[in-house]
Amino acid sequence: MDTTALAAFAAELFDIHAEAAPLPGERDSNTRLDVGGRPQYLLKIYSAEASPAEIEFQEALLGHLAGCRSAVPSAALVAATTATVSGEKRTVHLLEWVPGVLWSQAGPADGRRLRALGSAVAALDRTLAGFEHSELDRDFRWHPLRAVELERAVPRVAESEREFTASALARLGELMPELRTLPQQAIHNDANENNILLDADGRISIIDFGDVVRAPRVCGLAVAVAYAQLGQPDPVAAACAVIAGYHTEAPLSATELRLLPDLINARLAMSIANNVEQRAADPDNEYLDSSQPQIRELVKVLSAEPRELLVARFRDACGYRPIPAEREIVSWLRSAACDPAPMLRTDPATARILTIDWSAHGPAELHIGRGAEAVDAAIAADRAARGGTLTLGRYREDRVVYRSDAFAGGPGGERRSVHVAIDLFDAAGAPVFAPFDGKVEAVEFRDADYDYGGVVLLEHRTGSGTPFWLLVGHLDRRSVERLRAGDPVRRGETIGWIGRAAENGGWPPHIHVQLFTTLLGRSTDLPGAVRPSEADVWESICPNPNLVLRAPGNTAVVPDRDAEQIAARRAANLSPSLSLSYAEPLHITGGEGAELIDAYGRRYLDLVNNVCHVGHCHPQVVSAIREQAGRLNTNTRYLHANIAEYARRLAATFPDPLNVVMLTNSGSEANDLALRLARTATGREHVLSLDWAYHGNLSSLVEISPYKFNRPGGTGPGERVRVCDVPDPYRGAFGSDGPRYAEHVQAQCADLSAAGAAPAAFIHESVLSCAGQIELADGYLPAAYAAARAVGALCIADEVQCGFGRVGEHMWAFERHGVVPDIVTLGKPIGNGHPIAAVVTTPEVARRFRTGMEYFNTFGGNPVSCAAALAVLDVVENERLMANAARVGGYLQQRLSAMAEHHPAIGDARGRGLFLGVDLVVDRASKEPDRALAKRVVEAAKRDGVLLSTDGPGDNVLKIKPPLVLGMEQARRAADVLDRALAQAVTAR
Repeated sequence: MDTTALAAFAAELFDIHAEAAPLPGERDSNTRLDVGGRPQYLLKIYSAEASPAEIEFQEALLGHLAGCRSAVPSAALVAATTATVSGEKRTVHLLEWVPGVLWSQAGPADGRRLRALGSAVAALDRTLAGFEHSELDRDFRWHPLRAVELERAVPRVAESEREFTASALARLGELMPELRTLPQQAIHNDANENNILLDADGRISIIDFGDVVRAPRVCGLAVAVAYAQLGQPDPVAAACAVIAGYHTEAPLSATELRLLPDLINARLAMSIANNVEQRAADPDNEYLDSSQPQIRELVKVLSAEPRELLVARFRDACGYRPIPAEREIVSWLRSAACDPAPMLRTDPATARILTIDWSAHGPAELHIGRGAEAVDAAIAADRAARGGTLTLGRYREDRVVYRSDAFAGGPGGERRSVHVAIDLFDAAGAPVFAPFDGKVEAVEFRDADYDYGGVVLLEHRTGSGTPFWLLVGHLDRRSVERLRAGDPVRRGETIGWIGRAAENGGWPPHIHVQLFTTLLGRSTDLPGAVRPSEADVWESICPNPNLVLRAPGNTAVVPDRDAEQIAARRAANLSPSLSLSYAEPLHITGGEGAELIDAYGRRYLDLVNNVCHVGHCHPQVVSAIREQAGRLNTNTRYLHANIAEYARRLAATFPDPLNVVMLTNSGSEANDLALRLARTATGREHVLSLDWAYHGNLSSLVEISPYKFNRPGGTGPGERVRVCDVPDPYRGAFGSDGPRYAEHVQAQCADLSAAGAAPAAFIHESVLSCAGQIELADGYLPAAYAAARAVGALCIADEVQCGFGRVGEHMWAFERHGVVPDIVTLGKPIGNGHPIAAVVTTPEVARRFRTGMEYFNTFGGNPVSCAAALAVLDVVENERLMANAARVGGYLQQRLSAMAEHHPAIGDARGRGLFLGVDLVVDRASKEPDRALAKRVVEAAKRDGVLLSTDGPGDNVLKIKPPLVLGMEQARRAADVLDRALAQAVTAR
C-alpha cells in the first residue's frame, strides 16, 4: 500500500488520523504514524505467513514486557485487530511509537555508548528471563541453536566468505552439547543496528521482538556484539565495550566468555547463509542486504584474530585475568621453588642496573635513529660514567623507536609501540644461558630490519607441569643453526650468543627476553611490541620477564592511560556502585589551592571539595607528610610526639568539657565510634537522627542515615532508629521556629521511654549537607538537646563536613546555636584529605567507655596523618581561613541572593561561610524541586570551568563547599559562571 492507503487503513481500523511513513522490514509491513507532525504510533501488518500461534506469542510477549516495566523501553501494544490486505487476512497491531534515532543513523558509537548498549541488552535479558511460551522453541531460521542447519546454504555463499561461514557453523555444531547445558531463557535475538534506538539523552530502547527464542543468554549477547562491530574502526574494541556493559548489569561466567567468539562468528555466518537463501526467495527485498557489505568487512578482520586472543580481550573487559593460566605460572615464578640460572655472564639479580629510555620521553642520544653503533657506544659510555655493570631496557615501555611498517597498521592507525619484554645489553658474542630445564619449542633466523635476527623459543614448566615459554631474540646466526625444535635444554646451558647489529635486525647488541603464558597458535612470529590499547591483555600473555631475570629495582613502566581507558578499567575492576560525576567525567591529574587541573592542563574552580579543607596540594601539608613519611609511620602503641601534640591542640579548639580526643581514619569510623561511646555510656541502643541525614558508609551508619536507607537500594530505618523532622526554615512546616521542630524530638523520646527503650543518642549534622545544605532553624538545637538529655540521651554533633572554621564566625558550626554536645565527630578535612578523623568527647563519656575492652585503631592517629593534621591546624590559623570563609562566603551569599531577583528558578539561597546551597524549583509557589534544571546547571557550569554538585531529597540543591582558600576573585568568577549557567539551563528547559 502507498502512504495514502496506509493512512486511510489506520483511520478505518483504529480511528487514528495520521500521516503514514513506511519503514523497511524483513517480513512484516511497518509504518510510522505521525499525529500533529510528531510520531505517535507504529502500524504493524503481519505477513500472511504469520501463524495464529506466532501472533498470540507476540501479544503475550508485549504484555509481559508492559507488566514488568522493563528498564529498557520498548513498544507497548495499544490495539490489535484483523483486516484483509490484498485479498488476504492479516493481523494488524497498533503499537506505541518509541522515540529515538536508529543506531545505524546515530553516527559513530564511542566506548560509552557501546557499554550502554551492553547494559541495555543485559537489562532486557533480565526482563525476558521470566517469560514462558511454547513458541520460544519454534522452528525458526534465526534460532541460534539450529544454525547448523544452515550448512545447506554454504555451497551458494560467495567464495570470499565461504570458508569462514562453513568453519563458523561447523564450530557451532561442536559446541552444541556444551551450549545445551547452559541455562536457557527468552532472548531478544536481534539487537541489530536497526532495532536499537537512542533518545535525545542517549538512553537506549530496543524494539522488534519478532525473533525472540529460547536459548542461552550469551547467544543474544553475541547477536548484539556482532552487529555493534559493524563499521567500527576497531571492531574487537567495540565488542569489548558491549561485553563490559553487559557484564556490569548481568555478570558473565568464564564459560560464556570462552564461547562468545564462536557465537559471534556463528551469528555472522547465519546472516551470510540466511541472506543467500532469503535473497533467492525474495530477490527484490533490498532490506535483506542492508548489513551484508559491513559483515563482509568484519569477517576479514575477525578471521585474522586468534580465537584465544579474543577470549583474553573479552575476559579483560570484564575484569577477569585475560589468561587463566597466568596466575599459576606467575605464582610459581615468584615462589622459593623457582630458581632460575642467570641468562648472562653478569647476573642481572646482582648487577648494578642502569636503564635505557627508548620512550617518547627518553634522551635523543639513545634512540635507534642514530644507528645501532652510535647507540651501543652511548650505552657503554653511560654505563661507564655511572658505574653500572648491566644496562636494561624496560618492560611495558611505550617506545618511539618502532618505526618500520612492521609496527604499523593497527585499528585507527595505532602502532605496536609498547614493549612487552626486557632488553639486556651486553657485548656481541657474549653467551646466553637457559634459566630452566626445558626444550626448544621453535628456532628461526629472522633477518628483516627491526626483527629479531636469531630467535629461540623455549618451553618450560612449573612445578605442577603447567607450560610457559621464554622467547630470546637478537642472537647471532650460529645460535639458531645449532638448535632444532624439540632439543632438550638444561638449566645454565648455553643456548646462543648475542648477535651483532648486522645480524640481529639492526639493533645494538642485546637480548630480548619475553615471557609467554600462551603462544596463541603462533611461533617465533610472536610480537615483542603491542598496541597501547591492548597492553593490559598482553601483560597477562607476556608477564614481566623480570620474574625470571630478577634484576633489582623497577624494571617496568607504569602505563599512561587516557580518560576512556581509565573509565573502562574502573568499570571492569571497581564496583559499579562507585559513581562518577558529570555526563562526561573529568580526567583530573593535578590540583592547586581551590582549583583542579585535568589531563589537558585546563583548570577548574572546585566548589565542592570540602575534604581538601586548606586547598589542593597545600605546600605546607605536603611537606609535613613527606618529611614524616621519610622518618617513620607506625601504629599508636609507641610513644610519638605527633599524636599527643595534635590531641592537645585539637582539644584546645573546643569548649569545655570537650577535651578527650580519639583518632580514626575517616568520618565514617568517627561516627561509628561515637555511637559505640553513646551506647556504652548509656547502656541503651536506640538513636534519634534527622530526616535525610548522612553520617557515613558503614552498616551502623547507613542504618541511621535516611539519605541512604530511604533512597534506591535502601531498606528503611533499622529497629533501633527513630527519624526526626528536619528543622528546615525554607521547606519545613514551622518555618524558622526551631523549638516547634524540636517537639518531634521530645515526642520520639517520650514514645521510646514509654516502651522502656529510651534513646542512647541524638545525632545531628550541625549544618545539614545531603539534606540540602540546610541551616538548622534558630532555637532548634537548644530545645532538641534539652529533650534528649531529659531522658538521659547523649548529644552527638557531626561536624565532618561543616566544621573546622567553614561557617566563618565559629570554629565549629554547633557553636552558633549556643550548645555544647557530649560528642563531636570530625572527618578527613582535618588532614586535608589524608586519612585522619577524630571523635572529641568529655572525660565522663570517655571514662564510661573504659569497660575493659581496649579501643585500638591500627593507624588511626599514625605519625604521618598527625603531621598532616598539625599542618592543617597551622594553615587555618596562619592564613586566617576562618575569616576568609566569612568574607568570601558572605560575598557569595550576597551574589546568590541578588541572582534570585532575576532567576525565578532560585527558590532559596542559603548557608553560612563557605557552606552554601541554592535550592532550584519549578516555581516558587509550590517549591517543587527542579532536579532536571539543577543537573543542567551543573553541566553548564562545568563547561565554563566551575565544578558544582547537587544534593537534597530532590537532587535539586546546588551545593557550594569549596576549599577554604577560595579567593575573592575566584568567588566573583564562580558567581558569574553560575549566573550564566542558570540562564543557559533555563533556556534549554
